[in-house]
Amino acid sequence: MQNNELEIMTNALREALSHDYSQTTYDLWFADIQIHSVTAKKTVIMLPNNFKRDIVRSEYGEAVKNKLTAIMGFESQYEYISAEETDLIHGEKTGDDDDVVEQTAYQRRFHAEYTFENFVVGKSNELAQRCSLTVAKNPGHLNNPLFLYGPSGLGKTHLLFAIMNETRKLYPNYKIVYITSEEFVNDLVDSLMNKSAPQFRNKYRNIDMLLVDDIQFFAQKFQMQEEFFHTFNTLYSANKQIIIAADKHPREINNLEERLTSRFESGLVADIQAPDLELRIAIYKRKALDMGIDIPNDVLIYLAENIKINIRQIEGSLKRLKANSFITGKPIDIDMAKEILAEFIRSAENDETTLEKIFHFIQMRYGVTKDQLKSPKRSAEIMFPRHVAIYLTRQLTKMPLKTIARAFDRKDHTSIMNSITVIESRMKSDPPFARDINQMINEISSGIS
Repeated sequence: MQNNELEIMTNALREALSHDYSQTTYDLWFADIQIHSVTAKKTVIMLPNNFKRDIVRSEYGEAVKNKLTAIMGFESQYEYISAEETDLIHGEKTGDDDDVVEQTAYQRRFHAEYTFENFVVGKSNELAQRCSLTVAKNPGHLNNPLFLYGPSGLGKTHLLFAIMNETRKLYPNYKIVYITSEEFVNDLVDSLMNKSAPQFRNKYRNIDMLLVDDIQFFAQKFQMQEEFFHTFNTLYSANKQIIIAADKHPREINNLEERLTSRFESGLVADIQAPDLELRIAIYKRKALDMGIDIPNDVLIYLAENIKINIRQIEGSLKRLKANSFITGKPIDIDMAKEILAEFIRSAENDETTLEKIFHFIQMRYGVTKDQLKSPKRSAEIMFPRHVAIYLTRQLTKMPLKTIARAFDRKDHTSIMNSITVIESRMKSDPPFARDINQMINEISSGIS
Protein backbone atom coordinates (compact mmCIF):
# COMPACT_ATOMS: atom_id res chain seq x y z
CA MET A 1 0.00 0.00 0.00
CA GLN A 2 1.35 3.44 -0.97
CA ASN A 3 2.14 6.19 1.52
CA ASN A 4 -0.79 8.39 0.50
CA GLU A 5 -3.17 5.46 0.97
CA LEU A 6 -1.76 4.74 4.42
CA GLU A 7 -2.15 8.43 5.24
CA ILE A 8 -5.82 8.35 4.25
CA MET A 9 -6.42 5.38 6.54
CA THR A 10 -4.42 7.03 9.35
CA ASN A 11 -6.49 10.20 9.10
CA ALA A 12 -9.71 8.18 9.08
CA LEU A 13 -8.59 6.30 12.21
CA ARG A 14 -7.62 9.47 14.04
CA GLU A 15 -10.89 11.13 13.15
CA ALA A 16 -12.90 8.11 14.33
CA LEU A 17 -11.03 7.98 17.65
CA SER A 18 -11.46 11.72 18.21
CA HIS A 19 -15.23 11.22 18.23
CA ASP A 20 -15.16 8.88 21.23
CA TYR A 21 -12.52 10.41 23.49
CA SER A 22 -11.90 13.76 25.13
CA GLN A 23 -9.47 16.17 23.47
CA THR A 24 -6.97 15.54 26.27
CA THR A 25 -7.08 11.76 25.84
CA TYR A 26 -6.90 12.06 22.06
CA ASP A 27 -3.91 14.43 22.16
CA LEU A 28 -2.11 12.25 24.65
CA TRP A 29 -2.51 8.83 23.03
CA PHE A 30 -3.89 9.08 19.48
CA ALA A 31 -2.66 12.29 17.87
CA ASP A 32 0.54 10.53 16.69
CA ILE A 33 -0.89 7.11 15.86
CA GLN A 34 -0.07 5.91 12.35
CA ILE A 35 -0.95 3.01 10.07
CA HIS A 36 2.55 1.81 9.16
CA SER A 37 1.62 -0.97 6.76
CA VAL A 38 -1.33 -3.11 5.70
CA THR A 39 -1.39 -6.52 4.07
CA ALA A 40 -4.12 -9.08 3.60
CA LYS A 41 -3.02 -10.73 6.85
CA LYS A 42 -1.71 -8.01 9.12
CA THR A 43 -2.06 -4.33 9.93
CA VAL A 44 0.93 -2.66 11.61
CA ILE A 45 0.21 0.33 13.85
CA MET A 46 3.02 2.65 14.88
CA LEU A 47 3.35 5.02 17.87
CA PRO A 48 6.23 7.48 18.39
CA ASN A 49 7.74 5.68 21.40
CA ASN A 50 7.62 2.41 23.34
CA PHE A 51 5.64 3.90 26.22
CA LYS A 52 2.78 5.12 24.03
CA ARG A 53 2.86 1.88 22.04
CA ASP A 54 2.39 -0.22 25.18
CA ILE A 55 -0.40 1.97 26.61
CA VAL A 56 -2.39 2.14 23.38
CA ARG A 57 -2.01 -1.59 22.78
CA SER A 58 -3.06 -2.57 26.30
CA GLU A 59 -5.65 0.09 27.15
CA TYR A 60 -7.12 1.07 23.80
CA GLY A 61 -6.33 -1.88 21.54
CA GLU A 62 -9.94 -3.05 21.28
CA ALA A 63 -11.17 0.44 20.39
CA VAL A 64 -8.50 0.81 17.70
CA LYS A 65 -9.36 -2.62 16.32
CA ASN A 66 -13.07 -1.80 16.11
CA LYS A 67 -12.44 1.52 14.36
CA LEU A 68 -10.06 0.00 11.82
CA THR A 69 -12.40 -2.89 11.11
CA ALA A 70 -15.15 -0.39 10.34
CA ILE A 71 -12.83 1.70 8.14
CA MET A 72 -11.38 -1.22 6.15
CA GLY A 73 -14.54 -3.29 6.01
CA PHE A 74 -12.88 -6.50 7.23
CA GLU A 75 -11.02 -7.85 10.27
CA SER A 76 -7.24 -8.08 10.47
CA GLN A 77 -4.45 -9.12 12.79
CA TYR A 78 -2.85 -6.11 14.49
CA GLU A 79 0.76 -5.54 15.44
CA TYR A 80 2.04 -2.50 17.37
CA ILE A 81 5.48 -1.04 16.85
CA SER A 82 7.21 2.18 17.90
CA ALA A 83 9.32 4.65 15.95
CA GLU A 84 11.94 4.31 18.70
CA GLU A 85 12.58 0.69 17.91
CA THR A 86 12.27 0.91 14.12
CA ASP A 87 13.71 4.37 13.30
CA LEU A 88 10.86 4.63 10.79
CA ILE A 89 9.66 8.06 11.73
CA HIS A 90 6.89 9.21 9.38
CA GLY A 91 8.15 11.86 6.94
CA GLU A 92 11.77 12.99 6.74
CA LYS A 93 12.56 16.56 7.81
CA THR A 94 14.59 18.60 5.38
CA GLY A 95 16.12 22.00 5.90
CA ASP A 96 15.83 24.08 9.00
CA ASP A 97 13.65 22.65 11.78
CA ASP A 98 11.84 25.96 12.25
CA ASP A 99 10.83 25.92 8.58
CA VAL A 100 9.41 22.44 8.99
CA VAL A 101 7.36 23.45 12.02
CA GLU A 102 6.04 26.55 10.23
CA GLN A 103 5.06 24.54 7.14
CA THR A 104 3.23 21.98 9.28
CA ALA A 105 1.36 24.70 11.13
CA TYR A 106 0.41 26.34 7.83
CA GLN A 107 -0.97 23.13 6.39
CA ARG A 108 -2.88 22.33 9.54
CA ARG A 109 -4.42 25.79 9.82
CA PHE A 110 -5.07 26.60 6.19
CA HIS A 111 -5.74 23.17 4.69
CA ALA A 112 -4.25 23.83 1.27
CA GLU A 113 -6.29 20.97 -0.21
CA TYR A 114 -9.50 22.99 0.17
CA THR A 115 -9.82 25.17 -2.92
CA PHE A 116 -12.51 26.64 -5.14
CA GLU A 117 -11.38 24.32 -7.90
CA ASN A 118 -12.34 21.18 -5.97
CA PHE A 119 -15.52 22.60 -4.43
CA VAL A 120 -18.34 21.03 -6.44
CA VAL A 121 -21.05 23.55 -7.27
CA GLY A 122 -24.79 22.95 -7.67
CA LYS A 123 -28.05 24.78 -7.06
CA SER A 124 -27.86 24.13 -3.32
CA ASN A 125 -24.53 25.95 -2.84
CA GLU A 126 -24.05 28.11 -5.94
CA LEU A 127 -24.71 31.46 -4.26
CA ALA A 128 -22.42 30.68 -1.32
CA GLN A 129 -19.59 29.59 -3.64
CA ARG A 130 -19.93 32.60 -5.93
CA CYS A 131 -19.97 35.09 -3.06
CA SER A 132 -17.00 33.38 -1.38
CA LEU A 133 -14.94 33.62 -4.56
CA THR A 134 -15.83 37.30 -4.93
CA VAL A 135 -14.67 37.94 -1.36
CA ALA A 136 -11.38 36.14 -1.97
CA LYS A 137 -10.65 38.23 -5.06
CA ASN A 138 -11.80 41.58 -3.64
CA PRO A 139 -11.59 41.36 0.16
CA GLY A 140 -13.10 44.25 2.11
CA HIS A 141 -15.03 45.70 -0.84
CA LEU A 142 -17.95 43.43 -1.78
CA ASN A 143 -20.03 41.13 0.41
CA ASN A 144 -18.61 42.40 3.69
CA PRO A 145 -19.43 40.78 6.00
CA LEU A 146 -20.16 37.46 4.31
CA PHE A 147 -22.33 35.15 6.40
CA LEU A 148 -22.53 31.48 5.30
CA TYR A 149 -25.01 29.17 6.98
CA GLY A 150 -26.38 25.65 6.64
CA PRO A 151 -26.41 22.23 8.34
CA SER A 152 -23.17 20.60 9.42
CA GLY A 153 -21.12 18.72 6.82
CA LEU A 154 -22.23 20.55 3.67
CA GLY A 155 -19.09 22.52 2.86
CA LYS A 156 -19.08 25.77 4.86
CA THR A 157 -15.65 25.12 6.33
CA HIS A 158 -14.35 24.09 2.90
CA LEU A 159 -15.39 27.51 1.58
CA LEU A 160 -13.73 29.30 4.51
CA PHE A 161 -10.43 27.56 3.80
CA ALA A 162 -10.86 28.12 0.05
CA ILE A 163 -11.27 31.86 0.69
CA MET A 164 -8.11 31.87 2.81
CA ASN A 165 -6.06 29.94 0.28
CA GLU A 166 -7.19 32.04 -2.67
CA THR A 167 -6.70 35.32 -0.79
CA ARG A 168 -3.25 34.27 0.38
CA LYS A 169 -2.34 33.46 -3.23
CA LEU A 170 -3.57 36.83 -4.54
CA TYR A 171 -2.52 38.92 -1.54
CA PRO A 172 0.51 37.17 -0.01
CA ASN A 173 1.13 39.93 2.55
CA TYR A 174 -2.37 39.82 4.02
CA LYS A 175 -2.73 39.04 7.70
CA ILE A 176 -5.43 36.38 7.90
CA VAL A 177 -6.91 34.81 11.02
CA TYR A 178 -9.21 31.77 10.95
CA ILE A 179 -10.73 30.73 14.25
CA THR A 180 -13.70 28.86 15.63
CA SER A 181 -16.00 30.67 18.03
CA GLU A 182 -14.86 28.31 20.79
CA GLU A 183 -11.22 29.26 20.20
CA PHE A 184 -12.16 32.95 20.28
CA VAL A 185 -13.87 32.39 23.63
CA ASN A 186 -10.85 30.51 25.00
CA ASP A 187 -8.49 33.24 23.86
CA LEU A 188 -10.62 35.90 25.52
CA VAL A 189 -10.81 33.96 28.79
CA ASP A 190 -7.04 33.48 28.76
CA SER A 191 -6.49 37.19 28.13
CA LEU A 192 -8.72 38.10 31.07
CA MET A 193 -6.97 35.65 33.37
CA ASN A 194 -3.52 36.80 32.28
CA LYS A 195 -4.49 40.48 32.08
CA SER A 196 -3.35 40.55 28.47
CA ALA A 197 -6.35 42.22 26.81
CA PRO A 198 -4.18 44.49 24.59
CA GLN A 199 -2.43 41.47 23.07
CA PHE A 200 -5.79 39.76 22.49
CA ARG A 201 -7.21 42.80 20.73
CA ASN A 202 -4.08 43.27 18.67
CA LYS A 203 -4.34 39.67 17.46
CA TYR A 204 -7.87 40.07 16.13
CA ARG A 205 -8.08 43.75 15.20
CA ASN A 206 -4.80 44.44 13.40
CA ILE A 207 -5.47 42.04 10.54
CA ASP A 208 -6.82 42.13 6.99
CA MET A 209 -9.25 39.21 7.11
CA LEU A 210 -11.07 37.44 9.93
CA LEU A 211 -12.90 34.15 9.43
CA VAL A 212 -15.00 32.77 12.29
CA ASP A 213 -16.50 29.28 12.14
CA ASP A 214 -19.50 28.00 14.16
CA ILE A 215 -20.52 31.45 15.39
CA GLN A 216 -23.73 29.96 16.84
CA PHE A 217 -21.75 28.96 19.92
CA PHE A 218 -21.62 32.62 20.96
CA ALA A 219 -25.25 32.22 22.04
CA GLN A 220 -25.73 33.23 25.70
CA LYS A 221 -22.05 34.20 26.04
CA PHE A 222 -22.80 37.89 26.34
CA GLN A 223 -19.33 39.03 27.38
CA MET A 224 -17.92 37.23 24.36
CA GLN A 225 -20.52 38.87 22.15
CA GLU A 226 -19.54 42.26 23.56
CA GLU A 227 -15.89 41.70 22.71
CA PHE A 228 -16.67 40.34 19.26
CA PHE A 229 -18.98 43.28 18.57
CA HIS A 230 -16.11 45.72 19.10
CA THR A 231 -13.73 43.53 17.09
CA PHE A 232 -16.27 43.42 14.27
CA ASN A 233 -16.74 47.20 14.28
CA THR A 234 -13.00 47.88 14.30
CA LEU A 235 -12.39 45.64 11.28
CA TYR A 236 -15.49 46.75 9.40
CA SER A 237 -14.69 50.44 9.85
CA ALA A 238 -11.23 49.81 8.40
CA ASN A 239 -12.71 47.95 5.38
CA LYS A 240 -11.21 44.65 6.52
CA GLN A 241 -12.97 41.50 5.36
CA ILE A 242 -15.09 39.46 7.80
CA ILE A 243 -16.45 36.01 6.94
CA ILE A 244 -18.69 34.13 9.35
CA ALA A 245 -20.13 30.60 9.23
CA ALA A 246 -22.95 29.11 11.30
CA ASP A 247 -25.50 26.33 11.15
CA LYS A 248 -28.41 28.81 11.19
CA HIS A 249 -29.46 32.14 9.73
CA PRO A 250 -28.44 35.02 12.04
CA ARG A 251 -32.08 35.59 13.01
CA GLU A 252 -32.43 31.95 14.08
CA ILE A 253 -29.48 31.90 16.49
CA ASN A 254 -30.96 31.95 19.97
CA ASN A 255 -29.73 34.58 22.44
CA LEU A 256 -27.62 36.43 19.91
CA GLU A 257 -27.70 40.17 20.61
CA GLU A 258 -29.72 42.23 18.15
CA ARG A 259 -26.80 44.52 17.37
CA LEU A 260 -24.70 41.52 16.30
CA THR A 261 -27.56 40.06 14.28
CA SER A 262 -28.00 43.34 12.42
CA ARG A 263 -24.23 43.55 11.76
CA PHE A 264 -24.21 40.02 10.35
CA GLU A 265 -27.14 40.83 8.07
CA SER A 266 -25.60 44.10 6.87
CA GLY A 267 -23.52 42.30 4.24
CA LEU A 268 -24.55 39.22 2.31
CA VAL A 269 -26.15 36.13 3.85
CA ALA A 270 -25.89 32.94 1.77
CA ASP A 271 -27.13 29.49 2.67
CA ILE A 272 -25.91 26.01 1.75
CA GLN A 273 -28.53 23.28 1.49
CA ALA A 274 -28.23 19.51 1.29
CA PRO A 275 -27.06 18.41 -2.19
CA ASP A 276 -29.56 16.84 -4.59
CA LEU A 277 -28.87 13.56 -6.42
CA GLU A 278 -27.06 15.16 -9.35
CA LEU A 279 -24.80 17.20 -7.09
CA ARG A 280 -24.06 14.18 -4.90
CA ILE A 281 -22.96 12.23 -7.97
CA ALA A 282 -20.73 15.13 -8.99
CA ILE A 283 -19.28 15.33 -5.48
CA TYR A 284 -18.55 11.60 -5.52
CA LYS A 285 -16.76 11.96 -8.85
CA ARG A 286 -14.69 14.87 -7.57
CA LYS A 287 -13.80 13.17 -4.28
CA ALA A 288 -12.94 9.91 -6.05
CA LEU A 289 -10.66 11.80 -8.43
CA ASP A 290 -8.94 13.61 -5.55
CA MET A 291 -8.42 10.31 -3.73
CA GLY A 292 -7.19 8.48 -6.82
CA ILE A 293 -10.07 6.00 -6.87
CA ASP A 294 -11.48 4.48 -10.06
CA ILE A 295 -15.22 4.03 -9.50
CA PRO A 296 -17.66 2.86 -12.21
CA ASN A 297 -20.71 5.01 -12.92
CA ASP A 298 -23.18 2.44 -11.59
CA VAL A 299 -21.34 2.48 -8.24
CA LEU A 300 -21.37 6.29 -8.17
CA ILE A 301 -25.12 6.33 -8.74
CA TYR A 302 -25.68 3.66 -6.09
CA LEU A 303 -23.68 5.64 -3.55
CA ALA A 304 -25.38 8.94 -4.38
CA GLU A 305 -28.83 7.39 -4.12
CA ASN A 306 -28.16 5.78 -0.76
CA ILE A 307 -25.88 8.18 1.13
CA LYS A 308 -27.64 11.51 1.43
CA ILE A 309 -26.75 12.92 4.83
CA ASN A 310 -23.69 15.10 4.24
CA ILE A 311 -20.33 15.36 2.52
CA ARG A 312 -18.44 13.84 5.46
CA GLN A 313 -20.37 10.61 4.97
CA ILE A 314 -19.60 10.73 1.26
CA GLU A 315 -15.89 10.91 2.09
CA GLY A 316 -16.23 8.15 4.67
CA SER A 317 -17.86 5.76 2.22
CA LEU A 318 -15.14 6.34 -0.37
CA LYS A 319 -12.39 5.73 2.20
CA ARG A 320 -13.94 2.38 3.08
CA LEU A 321 -14.18 1.30 -0.54
CA LYS A 322 -10.63 2.40 -1.29
CA ALA A 323 -9.21 0.61 1.74
CA ASN A 324 -11.04 -2.61 0.87
CA SER A 325 -9.96 -2.45 -2.76
CA PHE A 326 -6.31 -1.98 -1.83
CA ILE A 327 -6.34 -4.79 0.70
CA THR A 328 -8.18 -7.35 -1.44
CA GLY A 329 -6.60 -6.34 -4.73
CA LYS A 330 -10.05 -6.28 -6.32
CA PRO A 331 -11.45 -3.39 -8.35
CA ILE A 332 -14.40 -1.50 -6.90
CA ASP A 333 -17.69 -2.69 -8.33
CA ILE A 334 -21.36 -2.59 -7.37
CA ASP A 335 -21.19 -5.89 -5.45
CA MET A 336 -18.29 -4.64 -3.32
CA ALA A 337 -20.11 -1.37 -2.64
CA LYS A 338 -23.26 -3.16 -1.52
CA GLU A 339 -21.34 -5.56 0.71
CA ILE A 340 -18.88 -3.14 2.29
CA LEU A 341 -21.26 -0.22 2.76
CA ALA A 342 -24.46 -2.06 3.67
CA GLU A 343 -24.09 -1.48 7.40
CA PHE A 344 -22.69 2.02 6.85
CA ILE A 345 -25.77 3.04 4.85
CA ARG A 346 -28.20 1.28 7.15
CA SER A 347 -26.61 2.80 10.25
CA ALA A 348 -26.68 6.36 8.88
CA GLU A 349 -30.32 6.12 7.80
CA ASN A 350 -31.43 4.36 10.96
CA ASP A 351 -29.66 6.84 13.22
CA GLU A 352 -31.31 9.83 11.55
CA THR A 353 -34.73 8.17 11.74
CA THR A 354 -34.23 7.13 15.35
CA LEU A 355 -33.15 10.62 16.37
CA GLU A 356 -36.33 12.11 14.92
CA LYS A 357 -38.38 9.50 16.77
CA ILE A 358 -36.62 10.45 20.01
CA PHE A 359 -37.36 14.14 19.47
CA HIS A 360 -41.02 13.32 18.82
CA PHE A 361 -41.22 11.00 21.84
CA ILE A 362 -39.75 13.64 24.18
CA GLN A 363 -42.20 16.24 22.90
CA MET A 364 -45.15 13.94 23.49
CA ARG A 365 -43.87 12.90 26.93
CA TYR A 366 -42.57 16.20 28.33
CA GLY A 367 -44.07 18.87 26.09
CA VAL A 368 -40.60 20.09 25.04
CA THR A 369 -40.04 20.68 21.33
CA LYS A 370 -37.03 19.72 19.23
CA ASP A 371 -36.02 23.38 18.94
CA GLN A 372 -36.18 23.77 22.74
CA LEU A 373 -34.03 20.66 23.24
CA LYS A 374 -31.44 22.10 20.86
CA SER A 375 -31.57 25.60 22.33
CA PRO A 376 -29.03 26.90 24.88
CA LYS A 377 -31.76 27.33 27.52
CA ARG A 378 -30.90 25.71 30.85
CA SER A 379 -34.18 25.91 32.76
CA ALA A 380 -35.13 22.77 34.68
CA GLU A 381 -38.18 22.06 32.53
CA ILE A 382 -35.91 21.86 29.47
CA MET A 383 -32.66 20.54 30.95
CA PHE A 384 -34.11 17.30 32.29
CA PRO A 385 -35.89 16.26 29.05
CA ARG A 386 -32.69 17.18 27.20
CA HIS A 387 -30.65 14.87 29.46
CA VAL A 388 -33.15 12.09 28.77
CA ALA A 389 -33.15 12.70 25.01
CA ILE A 390 -29.36 12.64 24.86
CA TYR A 391 -29.19 9.44 26.92
CA LEU A 392 -31.78 7.77 24.66
CA THR A 393 -29.82 8.87 21.59
CA ARG A 394 -26.66 7.32 22.98
CA GLN A 395 -28.47 4.06 23.73
CA LEU A 396 -30.48 3.75 20.53
CA THR A 397 -28.04 4.96 17.85
CA LYS A 398 -24.46 4.34 16.85
CA MET A 399 -23.69 8.05 16.73
CA PRO A 400 -20.32 9.06 18.22
CA LEU A 401 -20.47 11.62 21.03
CA LYS A 402 -19.37 14.46 18.76
CA THR A 403 -22.14 13.64 16.28
CA ILE A 404 -24.69 13.67 19.09
CA ALA A 405 -23.31 17.03 20.19
CA ARG A 406 -23.90 18.44 16.72
CA ALA A 407 -27.41 16.94 16.64
CA PHE A 408 -28.27 18.83 19.84
CA ASP A 409 -26.38 21.98 18.83
CA ARG A 410 -23.86 21.60 21.64
CA LYS A 411 -20.39 23.04 21.11
CA ASP A 412 -18.58 19.83 22.07
CA HIS A 413 -19.20 16.37 23.45
CA THR A 414 -18.42 17.33 27.07
CA SER A 415 -22.01 18.39 27.70
CA ILE A 416 -23.21 15.17 26.08
CA MET A 417 -21.11 13.10 28.47
CA ASN A 418 -22.49 15.14 31.37
CA SER A 419 -26.10 14.43 30.34
CA ILE A 420 -25.40 10.71 30.08
CA THR A 421 -23.73 10.73 33.51
CA VAL A 422 -26.71 12.55 35.06
CA ILE A 423 -29.18 9.94 33.78
CA GLU A 424 -26.96 6.95 34.62
CA SER A 425 -26.40 8.21 38.17
CA ARG A 426 -30.09 8.66 38.80
CA MET A 427 -30.90 5.26 37.32
CA LYS A 428 -28.50 3.65 39.80
CA SER A 429 -30.06 5.38 42.79
CA ASP A 430 -33.68 5.39 41.63
CA PRO A 431 -34.93 1.96 40.43
CA PRO A 432 -38.40 3.24 39.38
CA PHE A 433 -36.71 5.89 37.25
CA ALA A 434 -34.44 3.24 35.72
CA ARG A 435 -37.49 1.15 34.83
CA ASP A 436 -39.09 4.22 33.30
CA ILE A 437 -36.05 4.91 31.12
CA ASN A 438 -35.87 1.28 30.01
CA GLN A 439 -39.55 1.42 29.15
CA MET A 440 -38.90 4.48 26.99
CA ILE A 441 -36.13 2.61 25.19
CA ASN A 442 -38.48 -0.30 24.54
CA GLU A 443 -41.27 1.96 23.29
CA ILE A 444 -39.02 3.85 20.88
CA SER A 445 -37.28 0.65 19.73
CA SER A 446 -40.58 -1.02 18.96
CA GLY A 447 -41.44 1.82 16.62
CA ILE A 448 -38.16 1.60 14.70
CA SER A 449 -38.37 -0.52 11.59
